[in-house]
Amino acid sequence: MPANSFEDSEINAIIAYLRSLSPSSKAAIAGNREKGQQIFFGKGTCSECHMVNGKGGRLGPDLTRVGAARSTSYLIDSIRQPSKDLSDGMVDPNNHYANALVYDTVTIVTRTGQQVTGIARNEDTFSIQLLDTNQQLRLLLKRDLVSVKHERRSLMPAYTSDVLGDTELRDVVAYLESLRGNQ
Repeated sequence: MPANSFEDSEINAIIAYLRSLSPSSKAAIAGNREKGQQIFFGKGTCSECHMVNGKGGRLGPDLTRVGAARSTSYLIDSIRQPSKDLSDGMVDPNNHYANALVYDTVTIVTRTGQQVTGIARNEDTFSIQLLDTNQQLRLLLKRDLVSVKHERRSLMPAYTSDVLGDTELRDVVAYLESLRGNQ
């Protein structure tokens, strides 16, 4: 293979893609994928923030290929304790040329006293693009803000066993494991 000048994010995306092509060597979790899909798009309200195959929200990561990119234990931890493993730069496995994505909570306060919470989509010295909790993209100039607070927590609620029982969790994880994108 000839030498290349790929950036780290491009190399990681290529590796994630190649890994997604190989058959899974792990045993599938004992859950019902169909029931998991119903919970994802229904009771669990996961699709309000997460997208799968173009259906759902944009606030959280796109999960179309999550089964190819994440382990069962990671999926379970992400559902039960969403703030546990916040990434400082996860590359979106659906976009081979994506910049690093960070899904921590950002709260800004404007000079008029308005507080807006969401996910930063882009930020530089002078401005911030924020996808708020209503999934509206806002461009804010920092000179018009009192504060920008990056919190090391997820906007996603923790789905404890009181909210999502163990059987329902297995069903949702079985559904997520089946999401490997178009192959």
